[in-house]
Amino acid sequence: MRLSPPVWRFAGVAVLSYVILVLMEILWLLFAVPAGWGVIDARAAAAAAELTRRPEPVDPLVEELRALPCAELKQGTLELAEEMRTFEAGSDGAYLTTLLRTRTLRDVTEDQRDEELDRESKELMHRHLATWRVYRERFHRPARAFRDELRNRLGIRYTGGEPEIPALDDATLTGVSPITEAADYLDALARRLS
Repeated sequence: MRLSPPVWRFAGVAVLSYVILVLMEILWLLFAVPAGWGVIDARAAAAAAELTRRPEPVDPLVEELRALPCAELKQGTLELAEEMRTFEAGSDGAYLTTLLRTRTLRDVTEDQRDEELDRESKELMHRHLATWRVYRERFHRPARAFRDELRNRLGIRYTGGEPEIPALDDATLTGVSPITEAADYLDALARRLS
């Protein structure tokens, strides 16, 4: 190959490299990939068929909302949204009373100040968890059911264009007023319903 022109040498190396690469891929497929890869075996097909035969349990609230006329669904959504706002306002009021206590931390030692701040932090965390539990048990399931039914009736199939609201999506209370944000979104959807 030394006597060949550079173009022929380049072409020869390229062809040889391609052949080696193809052989390596064939060996990889033979030894690294499990048998039956890409082929559905009978057990997997039977399990998939069994899952498709079993109807998914439907929440009774979802069934009830499907049967409601649009006017009643709209009114129910608006009432739920207002109830959610009222709940968060009461929860925020309790939170603020914890923060706004009169502090007499001037004449105390640094250790006493740290203990007081730790106690307040624990109390705030406890209040937040209590709020989250009540929201999850009382509002999350109905709010999701109302949202899904409203989206269905409004013809919103692609939800990627809709805002992400953690309080509705996965019952996560993050941000300034997460429950009010969820309530405002439900309110906006209900008002779009004619």
